[in-house]
Amino acid sequence: MTLLNGLLAFGALAFTIPLAIHLLFRSRFKTVDWGAMHLLDTVVRVNRRRIQLLHLLLLLLRCLLPVLLALCLARPILTGFQTLPGDAPQSLIIAIDDSRSMSARDGGETGMSRMGRLQQALNAIVGGLSRRDEIILIRASDVGSPAASMGVQEALRQIKMLKTEYGPVDLDRLVRAAVEASDESSHPQRRVIIASDFQSQMVHSGVLESLERMATSLSAMTIRPVISFLNFGQDSEQLANVSVDSIDIESPAVVAGRNARYTARIRSSSDTPARDLRLVWSVDGQMLEPRTVTIPPRSSITSQLTRNIEQVGVHELSLLVEHSDALLSDNRRSIAVDVIREVSVLLVDGLPSDKPLEGETDYLAIALSPFAFGGQDQPDAVRTSVIEPEQLVNELNEQTPDVIIMANVASIEGESRQRISEFVNDGGSLILFDGDQVNADSYNTPWESNGTTWALPAQLGEIAGEPTDASGQLASEEPPPLPIGNANPLYTPWNLLGTEDQRPFADVEIYRYRKLTPNRVANLELDNDTADGPGPDATSANTSGAETNTVTNLLTMANGDPIAVSGRRGKGRVLQFAIPCNTAWSSLPMRLVYLPMVQQLVLDLAGSRKQTTLDVGSGFSVSLDEFVSATTSPQPKKAEGSPSLEDDQTNASVTYSVEYAGEPEELIENIEEGDSELLIPSTQRGGTYIFRKTLSQKAGSPEISSTLRVVEVPSTESKLRDVEAARLATAADLIDANIYTDRQE
Repeated sequence: MTLLNGLLAFGALAFTIPLAIHLLFRSRFKTVDWGAMHLLDTVVRVNRRRIQLLHLLLLLLRCLLPVLLALCLARPILTGFQTLPGDAPQSLIIAIDDSRSMSARDGGETGMSRMGRLQQALNAIVGGLSRRDEIILIRASDVGSPAASMGVQEALRQIKMLKTEYGPVDLDRLVRAAVEASDESSHPQRRVIIASDFQSQMVHSGVLESLERMATSLSAMTIRPVISFLNFGQDSEQLANVSVDSIDIESPAVVAGRNARYTARIRSSSDTPARDLRLVWSVDGQMLEPRTVTIPPRSSITSQLTRNIEQVGVHELSLLVEHSDALLSDNRRSIAVDVIREVSVLLVDGLPSDKPLEGETDYLAIALSPFAFGGQDQPDAVRTSVIEPEQLVNELNEQTPDVIIMANVASIEGESRQRISEFVNDGGSLILFDGDQVNADSYNTPWESNGTTWALPAQLGEIAGEPTDASGQLASEEPPPLPIGNANPLYTPWNLLGTEDQRPFADVEIYRYRKLTPNRVANLELDNDTADGPGPDATSANTSGAETNTVTNLLTMANGDPIAVSGRRGKGRVLQFAIPCNTAWSSLPMRLVYLPMVQQLVLDLAGSRKQTTLDVGSGFSVSLDEFVSATTSPQPKKAEGSPSLEDDQTNASVTYSVEYAGEPEELIENIEEGDSELLIPSTQRGGTYIFRKTLSQKAGSPEISSTLRVVEVPSTESKLRDVEAARLATAADLIDANIYTDRQE
């Protein structure tokens, strides 16, 4: 026995108070004889023992009262007795893997999914508990949320509602969450059940290392739970499954009204050919003409789609494989495609000319907008504007282009330099073409904007190759060309030009180019004194806040000298060419590769930067600028950043809502005035998330605009492969867990 408040037990000494009173009054007791006393002698002799016993009992009760009161305050606990195992209340913590692989169906007669078997087993386990028992359910899709205890009926209800639309989860995360929940449970008898199909990616080497570290904390726990693994994932390799593993956008940017290419990869894990599979592409739910394909055993194929989408905005593109297999949910995959308007490119001509193809940007303008120059009635993906260097500031004041191209501009100084630096820092793209007029020192000077200064991806050095005359043309009539190398195969926008073996640049002749040396530092933070000064100073930068420069060589000479380099600066990108964009130093503008090269390059630079397709479990944000009303009437500007505001002129209020994964539409209420985006901290289920902006007016129908995001389960969940028995046993031994394949064992 032990006492919770041991000091209060000394209060039992208060029993001496009634004892002292008894003894005190007994010493004062005197016997007085009187005349008739002899008549009571017989009665006194008969009742004396009874009276004495009564007095002793009263004294004992008076002494026991303070003793009992002190014991109650001390709160004694009996530790020598234990409840029978069947009668003791227990805390049951169940960690459930609700990833997509749990929806795989058995190959037997029942055809029950793994989640169905799990629900059946847990219903039997939970249904056998008493009302005194505590149950805690932890889902892999919500493993980071605080655990909550519940009763039997609530647990059965939640088990019935389990879905299987989450991505891969590591075993150590489930075990850690369950153990932490058990440490906060109410009853001393604690059980932890990890219910999963235990796929191979769930128990990798990092998981084993984490479980080994967890074993130390488990041994230090006051009450250690009993851990069990309930495995539902046997014989996964024998299940035949066809899945859409990926959909990729092959085009560097998707422009409204222009064809874009998409490629999907479909995989079969069956030992027999999957014949006559029906593939159905769809755009925003509108199905296209179906196709029929056959996949060889345990192989994959690709399906390509070329399609134009007329409307600007985010659209859903899906591919469905109509086939009955072990895992139906991965027969369909979607991506969100951000369709942009035509790309606006501002060409700054450093040496303009009235003669055809004599200006610095003439070849470039034709390559970027071939239909406009050819007089064809087709929309170009790129809209170009040609200006001279002194017009740059006024042009930027009127509109902001997607890409600025500087062609043989001698120097960039003053306000023009500051505006270009701000343009790049804010997310714009800058392309610099070299030439005989370019002042290398001007370009090599750091570019300052918004408290930071950045350098070009490469320093401009000396010019190599053939000399030029006073007009900038090559002095020799037939100069020997310098050998050119290959394009970077990792730069995917140029993969359309041809493979490395095809050598799309083999017929390009380069006679002269500038030496480019990659810079070591990309962005620097300026000191306050420097930021307030009149201009940037390379020696005044605070190198402690420097970012390491990552320069990508897109095209090189045969000797390794870079011809085109790219680097990220601020939120934008800067790309440098060591040659002009006309025929002064090379024959590149005269070759067939020139047009697709510059088009793919510009489309890549101007392409969407927003992440529209995400993996389940990750969070994302949606800019309020994406909600564009279908009507042409102007909307109140302040309503864009606030969820429910009244406008004095339109009497309109703005609300935002989201609908996802087949759930009812929900109003988004955590938006405050001045917010510029809708924030979704995490996603527990895959599917299409449709966001709507409703502009309600007192007069007339509400105006509704929408955008969307697609949340998909990674394709690794479709690769059904059980973890090796030895590896699972090792994981169980690290935390002293038992492995069961069904609840009867």
